[in-house]
Amino acid sequence: MRCIASLRCAGIAAAWLSFPLGGHAQAPAPYPLGGDLPAFEAGSSAATSTSTPDTAEPEGVLRLRDALAAALLRNPALMADAYEVRAREAARLQARAFPNATASVEVEDFAGTGDFEGVSGSQTTLLLGQLVELGGKRAARHGVAAAEGDLAAWDYEMRRIEVLAETAAAFVDVLAAQERRRLAEESLELARSVQRVAGLRLRAGLASPAEEIRSQVLVDVAEVEREHTEHELATARQLLAASWAGEKPRFERAEGDLTSLPVVPTEELLAARLEASPSIARWQAVRTRREALRDRAKSDRVPDPTFTLGPRYLAGPDDAALVAGVQLPLPLWNRHRAAVDEAELELSRSAAEARGARVRAVTELATARVALHASAEEASLLRARVLPGVERALEIMRRGYESGRFAQIEVLDAERARIEAREQYLRALTEAHHSAQEIERLTGVALEVRP
Repeated sequence: MRCIASLRCAGIAAAWLSFPLGGHAQAPAPYPLGGDLPAFEAGSSAATSTSTPDTAEPEGVLRLRDALAAALLRNPALMADAYEVRAREAARLQARAFPNATASVEVEDFAGTGDFEGVSGSQTTLLLGQLVELGGKRAARHGVAAAEGDLAAWDYEMRRIEVLAETAAAFVDVLAAQERRRLAEESLELARSVQRVAGLRLRAGLASPAEEIRSQVLVDVAEVEREHTEHELATARQLLAASWAGEKPRFERAEGDLTSLPVVPTEELLAARLEASPSIARWQAVRTRREALRDRAKSDRVPDPTFTLGPRYLAGPDDAALVAGVQLPLPLWNRHRAAVDEAELELSRSAAEARGARVRAVTELATARVALHASAEEASLLRARVLPGVERALEIMRRGYESGRFAQIEVLDAERARIEAREQYLRALTEAHHSAQEIERLTGVALEVRP
């Protein structure tokens, strides 16, 4: 996963050559994104599985890697998909099974009249029957189960990548909320400083009461803003804790550097990664499953005979003989034509859905790249030119106000410009990280981080 601050992403290209490139359906190899972190795996049976993770929730200082690791081991949606993978594996084993044989006992010619009174003239037949599947039904059934298992593995891998991206985005939101609270505290401290100077100027006869009232209003507004940032931070912390199924956050604070931005990838690089992206490659598994369903529907058109064989015991002469038979369904009313047509139409639908998924992925990837480039450029411009200027202007205005060279309104205007610039800078950084995380979600590959 692309990391914030000092955390470096391991395995950016480690598994690139193992990407599934389409052409045939198969369970996906793990994508490089977060590939060095362990993820929840369900047990092979109900006896060895548990829905309660045995890993503790993060506490203390939280870093991005800690959050990602906790989410991969504790996220309920990822756990559910892991159980689905195991269930499909069991279904694949079950699909290999042959139909069970049948046993039946028939007693004839008893409890009648005359020679058939009681059981003296009865006939007892023990029959063993076996359904023989024709038309490749067993192979078709196993093909469907195998394709559904591969599709479940794709859904698990896509969920894993989604959990990583969403957790990273929530972590960024916590960092941004912490920074907003810090800025609000700075603004409150500055407002109180202006209020103290206004009080001194009023007592010295250098200012009017309106100036002191205005400074008090500034303090009140700053306190309200700080309270608002506290609520925003609490919400962001709760959303991040939900990534690992935490009912309330136990960590003290998140630690990271929002200014460490990823390098904007080239269009050619993204186009190459798109071909192997999970949002595109998954549709080959969908098509394979629907092809398997079509083959199963076709195999159902072939009737399956049931062969029976067993001894018959004759009570009268006290003799025995073999009885053999065969039962063959007659496809008079149900020839499974509509089922085959349905499967063919579903297969045709998958082609249209795959094209739609590709268009969406291309559009979302291009949009995220443009947004990342724009946000990174905006943040760079603000950091290099705007922020130093507003900070210097505010410092000059505050010192001049204390010495009586500037009016209070000028100091307030400078402070307002400073707050707006820093908010804009923080917003640009947050949007850049979110755009990068969207690119990583779509491609399954971590972006390179600027040193």
